[in-house]
Amino acid sequence: MGEQDVEGQGGQRIAAWRVALKSFTSQWFLVPQGTGILSIILHNLHYHFHGLNIISQILWVITFITLIFFVCIYLVRIALYPRHVFTILSTDPQETACLSSISIAFTTIYAMIALNLLSWSLTWGMVAYVMFWINVVLTAVTTIGIPYILTYVEGPGIDGVAPSVFLPLISSLTLAAGGGVVCRYGELGANLQVPVIILSYIFLGMALPTSIAFDGVFMARLFDGAYPPQQKVYQIMILCGPPGQASFALQVLGNVVQRGAFASYDTSSFIGPSGASTIATTSEFLGLLYWGFGTFWWAFACLAILHYTIIAPKTLFKWDQSLASWSLVFPWGVYTNAAVQLGVVLNSRAFWVWSTVLALILVILWLGNAFASCFGVVTGKVLGLDKGWGGKYYTSSAEEEKEAQS
Repeated sequence: MGEQDVEGQGGQRIAAWRVALKSFTSQWFLVPQGTGILSIILHNLHYHFHGLNIISQILWVITFITLIFFVCIYLVRIALYPRHVFTILSTDPQETACLSSISIAFTTIYAMIALNLLSWSLTWGMVAYVMFWINVVLTAVTTIGIPYILTYVEGPGIDGVAPSVFLPLISSLTLAAGGGVVCRYGELGANLQVPVIILSYIFLGMALPTSIAFDGVFMARLFDGAYPPQQKVYQIMILCGPPGQASFALQVLGNVVQRGAFASYDTSSFIGPSGASTIATTSEFLGLLYWGFGTFWWAFACLAILHYTIIAPKTLFKWDQSLASWSLVFPWGVYTNAAVQLGVVLNSRAFWVWSTVLALILVILWLGNAFASCFGVVTGKVLGLDKGWGGKYYTSSAEEEKEAQS
């Protein structure tokens, strides 16, 4: 939040842009993350109209630009306020967890490369392949390192477990999904596809059991009456992210195996023609089951949001003052994307229609969030500028003393 005006009490004047920079949190990475998944959905949607692919590509460009821009801003924030940033990262689970969104947004970028640019040159498939392996390192650090920080360094306790703790696990599941997309659409040989497929399954194994354990912890909190605050109730939607993304990852990986990657490689009974059919069918079946699991959390979150909307609509719809509502976009997106893929796997009109309905609502959510966030930046409220960009801000003497002691 913005610095308090303590003029005449020993406070030092501070420029508004410095207040905004200091208030720039890792939650901003939810923006390219949500935009990236929307671009993929609009590209893959069964029912198309003329120009939909162009809209999808525009969103993809927005994803790339916002991700680079926000990373640069965050690095400047670290450079100017290193103690402040690292103090927050060691005490605020949400700030730490949302760093996972960098890896997630990066995955959507190279997935769209595989989906869009192969018609220009097959070299783009290799570009997406290289970007996948770069992201393997980033995701491994995210998936293992952030939960370690959350549990060992911050240790918020059961009452402090928020839905945002799922984000590091979602980054692993998103990597697996991105690996499947690169193999399916990247025009790569079996010798390049198989290592990606195997590693994608390994990352699924890293994240899925842990996400189920986290589900149990969060459900215990809900039974204990520890619901998120009203303005953060949107974060419950994050819980449909892991099963939704796992569903898509399992389906697309199963499809890649079924198309002959394992049969062509043929180095063992597992990676060969005999195992390919079993692995593919099992993966697609599990994808259907996990989509059902995601449906539970999607419906649960919708019900909670509807309930809070009836109780306190004014509190809930202050989208220009917080980034909490961006928590809706990506989980809703991966749940929708899994439904789109189920329509392909099952050749089901019901899933074609339902995924289209979900996509239309997602577009409305994205537009609402984008407008509210832009408005919040103009007014300064979303960046902690309570008195606007033209207001006067001062550091408190207590804050100066605290920083001096640090």
